[in-house]
Amino acid sequence: MLNILSISYISIALIFLVYSIISYKKKSIIYAVRDGKEKVTVLKDDYYKMQLLFCVLNCILLILETLIIYIHSNSGLFTLYYIGTFWIVNYLLKFMAIKMKYLGKCHE
Repeated sequence: MLNILSISYISIALIFLVYSIISYKKKSIIYAVRDGKEKVTVLKDDYYKMQLLFCVLNCILLILETLIIYIHSNSGLFTLYYIGTFWIVNYLLKFMAIKMKYLGKCHE
């Protein structure tokens, strides 16, 4: 059972990586970058490179987590770690992009 779960979690990370490469080429935002009622817009195209780098980092972390859990055969809180890693990297990207002025807030 752990083999099937591990393969599926690694597959999810790899599918997300392929999706991010496609989004990079199309110059579309793949992470949730809304901030309450304010919409966040891309000010510099360098954001897309940054997004791709963070996605690669995110996928590597998710795959490493999956392998570590598989080796230790302890899947108790794994799903929380997996989702937590994804969202922490997501918010770190948003925070850094706003600080570097790659993203700006637009009031709707």
